[in-house]
This record gives sequence, structure tokens and C-alpha cells, in this order.
Amino acid sequence: MGVAVNRSQGLRINYLLADTELFGGVKVALHHAELLRRAGHSVTVVSRGPCPEWYPVRVGFVSVADLDAGPLPDADLHVATFWTTVEAAVNQPSGRAVHFCQGFEADLDHNRDDVPGILAAYGHRVPTIAVSPQLAELNRSRFQRSVRVVPPALEPYWRPRLRIGPGRRPRVLVAHPFEFYMKGVTTALAAVLNLRERGFPVSLVRLSQWPLSDQERAIVEPDEFHHHLRPPAVADLLRSCDLVLAPSWPSEGFGLTVLEAMASGVPVVASRIPSHSSFAAGAAELVEATNADAFADAALDLLGRPRRWWRARRRGLAAARPFAEAKVAAALDEAVRWAASMPSGTAP
Repeated sequence: MGVAVNRSQGLRINYLLADTELFGGVKVALHHAELLRRAGHSVTVVSRGPCPEWYPVRVGFVSVADLDAGPLPDADLHVATFWTTVEAAVNQPSGRAVHFCQGFEADLDHNRDDVPGILAAYGHRVPTIAVSPQLAELNRSRFQRSVRVVPPALEPYWRPRLRIGPGRRPRVLVAHPFEFYMKGVTTALAAVLNLRERGFPVSLVRLSQWPLSDQERAIVEPDEFHHHLRPPAVADLLRSCDLVLAPSWPSEGFGLTVLEAMASGVPVVASRIPSHSSFAAGAAELVEATNADAFADAALDLLGRPRRWWRARRRGLAAARPFAEAKVAAALDEAVRWAASMPSGTAP
């Protein structure tokens, strides 16, 4: 049987993290855990990594050497946040396993050797919470899972500053590690070089979890390089920029940088992929993912035409409003109660 769900009472929920390194997927899981705590649930993060210093953790936190080594704290729900944590969630003697899906790991080239294990994890027909409609559809159609869509939420520090247009030497932000090929950083760097070759001066502002590599520097030396910034500092940096380039490949599960940029009042040129189209179509300029010339064309159109830039800013701010904490928290609360109400030991 499932958990008896009383909407006047909270659930006991464990979030299972493979690690706590500074990445968007970890931040989203920690933020969701915090939103559930505020909603009255008893939430514990269980992780192989230490309690992170880069994000405030106000829920319970347990650090373990191995999630599969034995029983975790009793809970009504054990939320797996990566394919490597699904088996541990399923094997708990208490409660119900749930999969929080932020991307389909089998689609990534560097996971090629792990595909059998990934597919086995997705073979568990557990209730699933997906961050985007395309991930929800993949889980439904390919793995016959029942799914709810709950996107990332925006912390209050993602907000705009007063602006009337781009600066004389526009600041173009390119986020993510150069080494993460699926983020398309090489395409964004080529677009910046294209703009400069056309005689349009832009400052390249780079943001990464990792230091600047010699391989990236050989392509173009950034005017600024920031790495391992805490999220509020990222928000400050975003507000200082005039445009964001986001050429992620179709394997992108959501596109958090695009959302955070729009919420900060910064226009975006992004790849036309399902995850971006699901929330940014009509707000961001969407072009072919690997076409650096198309990124440069769209960037020049925005940065060279202040009125167009201003309209893009307003459209982005409007598109970001549905991701406010209160709205996402309500959807998340409904999703965990839905998952808890499902019969245990049966396919949803």
C-alpha cells in the first residue's frame, strides 16, 4: 500500500545525491528540498559528498560513504536524483522510491559504457518527477512510468536591475565548463569571434565551475573568467551582462542558465532544442545549436538594436514569472503527495 496522505501533515522525504559538487542539477535538488521543508515536510539530504558550502542547506543532512551499503533514514519517500541513486532508493525497506529526472544520462557520449546500468535504473517503474515536458514524455513512452512535471524554481536573488539598453561595449556571457561538450561552449566562443571579425566589439565574460583551460585559451582569451561562484554571485554577474549565449545540445534536460538569465532581465540567444523551446520560445532568440554564424547573427540583431533588445528583455522577464518559488513549491508539494499515495511494490 502507499503512504496514507493527510494534506494537513507533512511527509518524511529523503533526497539521495550522488555528490554535492557545484552544478545546476545539485542546486535544483537542494532548492526543491528546501521548498518542501518550508511546506511542512521533514526533509533529509543523504549524500556521498559533504554538506555543500556553496548553497545554504537548512534541511537535515547525512553524509554516507555508500548509498547502497545499507538502510538509509526511514522515510515515506526516497527521491533518487541521478541514475546511480535509483537502485538505493528502490532497495530501502521503508517508504516509496521516486525518481527526480533532470536529464536522460544515456544520451550523453561520456556515459556510453554505463548505458546498460542507466537503462536498468530507468527500468524500475517508479513514480517520476521530471523538470521538463520532454523528459516527462520520455519516461512515459519509453519506460512506462507515471510522471509529474516540476521545473526548477527561481530564488529571489534572480532579479533584474534597471537598464535602458546594452552597453557601448556589450558584455556577452557564456556559461558552463568548456570541457562539457554538450553545453556547446565552443560554438559560443566561435560566435563571439565572428562578432569581432565583423567589427562589432564585445567583451567575453566566461563563467565555469572549473578554471580556464589552455585548450579554451587557445581559441580566445576571455575578457573576464569567473569560476566556482556561488549562485548569488552568479546572479550579480548576470545582471552586469548584456546578453547570454546558450548553445546547449538536445541532451540538455532543462536549460537553467537560460531561465536565470531571463529572470535577471538579460536577453538570451539559445539553441533551438526541446528543453529551451518548452519555456523560452518567444522570449529567447532560438537558433540551430551548432551554428555559430546563426548565434552571431541573432546576437548582433539584439545588441545592435536597443529597442529589440528591450523587447527581448521584457519577454524574458514575463517568461520567467511562472518559475517563482511559490508556484513551483505548490506543484512540488502536489507531486510528492501524489507519489506517496501510489501503492508500493507495483508499477505506477
